Amino acid sequence: MRLTAEKCRAEQARQLDLSLSDPLLNRRRIAATAAEAWGKEALRAEEYEADATAPLSQEDTEIAQEFAEEAKGEQGTHAD
Repeated sequence: MRLTAEKCRAEQARQLDLSLSDPLLNRRRIAATAAEAWGKEALRAEEYEADATAPLSQEDTEIAQEFAEEAKGEQGTHAD
């Protein structure tokens, strides 16, 4: 399952809060490191989400339509 940028940002905020409020220094350092990692993961997720929503080129759209039409035509010819 791929993480969403929204989930990553929420976890980053939670870890940042822990890095400021935890009573133990070691856990604050770990939380700060985790917040940084979640921020990087959020950037990757944003890039992925931006690519996933990019529209197909006209040529790719035509090719996809051809495949869909062929598949639709083959459905009617198969005798099970």
